[in-house]
Parts: sequence; structure tokens; C-alpha cells
Amino acid sequence: MRQALNLPQRAGPKPQTTHGLPHAQVTQHGPDHIVDRMRDWAFALPGVEEHHSLVSVPGARALVMHDNATCNHEAFMAGREFAHIHPHPDNGSLHVQLPKDEALEVVEKGWGEHHTLVLKGLRSIGLVMVFSPRDEAGLETVKTIIRRSYEYATGTSPAEA
Repeated sequence: MRQALNLPQRAGPKPQTTHGLPHAQVTQHGPDHIVDRMRDWAFALPGVEEHHSLVSVPGARALVMHDNATCNHEAFMAGREFAHIHPHPDNGSLHVQLPKDEALEVVEKGWGEHHTLVLKGLRSIGLVMVFSPRDEAGLETVKTIIRRSYEYATGTSPAEA
């Protein structure tokens, strides 16, 4: 059994989000330099390719496992996409697929919320929107969440890949 993520509590009020589709963060977007660092880090994970998302808005960039990678197909939203990062104006929020317990922790600690389709019973509880990182500490926490989604998809940590 995997340990919890042990995320810190997110400071401040929850950002405003949409309740329909597309599911988007409306307020509290991170500054471009923080969001750019998150994107650069995420797309440098071993075996990850950057593609257009199969399930998100135009301009969203998907984290997709390359075709030769051994993967856990329960961890994918569509195809081999396990996460995607939203473009402007919803700068830096992202959707990730996580195991149930970690998804619940992300929501309970204030780092994200369940996807609209989860609330309608149409997707698994592991699909969450993670809020855009606002500062260095938030960036590190969001990287922890992305790393766990990667581990869920691949069965390995980035260091082992």
C-alpha cells in the first residue's frame, strides 16, 4: 500500500471554478514564470511526450506516455494521456488522474477539486483538477501531485524510469 502524499494545506480561499464543461479555474492563476517552470518540469519526465489533449480545450498540452512504455491503463483519461495543463486564460491549472486516496487528499487539502464529470458519476473519483501554483511552495506541491500521477500511470517513480 502506497503512503499518502502528505500534502500541506493550501493557504487561502479556494479559487473560483466553472461547474460545467469545460471545467476550468477562473481566479488565482499562477504567474507565468511559475507555470512555465511547472510545464518544463512535467514535460521532461522520462517517457512523457507533449501532445494536444484528447479531452481538454484547444491549446491544452497533454502529458502522454510514449507508445513503448509499460503502463497502467486505468491511469489514463484517453489514449495514453494521464494529465493535461490548461492554456491561457486558465493558466496553469491541470487535470490529473490519481489513485482514489491521493485524489481525495488533493481535494481535502485544498489543492484541487473533483472534475465535473466525477460529480455527475461519469468518471472515476481519481480525476481531479489541480489548481495553478501561485508561488515556489505551491510549485513544489503541484510537482508532487504530477509525480504521483506519473507513478500511477507508469508504476515507477521518475528516478526509476
